[in-house]
Amino acid sequence: MHISYSRFSTYLRCPYAHFLRYVEGLTGIAPARPLHFGSDFHKLLEVRKNKAKVKQEWQRMRDEFYSMPASWQEELGQDYPEDLKTIFNDYMKMWKGTPLPDETEKPFELNIGTENGEDILFVGVIDELYRTDEGIDIGEHKTFNRPPDMNTLMMNTQKSLYCKAAQIIWGDMPKKVRWDYIKSTPAKAPIWLEKSNRFSLASSKEITPASFKRACKERGITDKATLKQGEQYAGNETNFFFRVQQDVYPEMVEDVFNGFLYTCRDIVSRGTENKVKNITRDCSWCEYRDVCMAELSGADREYVITQKFQRREEKTQDVNSEKSGKKQS
Repeated sequence: MHISYSRFSTYLRCPYAHFLRYVEGLTGIAPARPLHFGSDFHKLLEVRKNKAKVKQEWQRMRDEFYSMPASWQEELGQDYPEDLKTIFNDYMKMWKGTPLPDETEKPFELNIGTENGEDILFVGVIDELYRTDEGIDIGEHKTFNRPPDMNTLMMNTQKSLYCKAAQIIWGDMPKKVRWDYIKSTPAKAPIWLEKSNRFSLASSKEITPASFKRACKERGITDKATLKQGEQYAGNETNFFFRVQQDVYPEMVEDVFNGFLYTCRDIVSRGTENKVKNITRDCSWCEYRDVCMAELSGADREYVITQKFQRREEKTQDVNSEKSGKKQS
């Protein structure tokens, strides 16, 4: 059995969601933008040191997008390929000159026990590894709509579990965790005022100097005074990209990891049969909401499943949930 952080957190949040995803193997047919964007952006970051490979990957993603059904394209947004390219270019400009990781996308499979002679593996993907004079640091990428609470990042389960994994793999507890947040929608262009033939300079948190320059380029504006007007939006970049570096507390790591092992034992012993529905406000964004609604209202459960879901293998599920599960905060 493979247990990822995503599987662990899903089980804690709602045992029935865990059953549907990891026992029945149900995943949505149509892509969800935050998850799809996270997976694509991670791939671009993985090859960021090679411009030719970045271009190649983006072209592959664009071709994949245009081969999707129209309804899927609508779900991602008609401008998805260009949005992805724009956000990546802005990201690279934002962090130009900052240290790059020594290793990226490091998958792991760690044996945490056995059940009836079968190995139980903790699986995941560590986004970034930095080697420093003091030891090692790890980094995690996340997409967001609104910035997370800093206390939540400090006392964070995934952070602690991945620090423990890093310690087991490299023999050294990370000293720091670097959170790298990316908004999955690009900065907006300023409004063009047709009558006065100029851009509106109204205050906005959705515009950045980079998006202002893009708007000027699209209209063929090269006047230096006009280009300089975009500087008033300096500081808005952190609404789209921001980084937080936090110290690692070994005591917290051990406490969280022990709790993880305890829950893993419950998943192994009861997870394949536990169908408790934990009905909370989280149901409003749960991908399995329609399945539960069908069951609770007497509708046709199997029809909902055939229309909206597909079944996959358990191991594939765990790998995919970790790679595309750099999901929205």
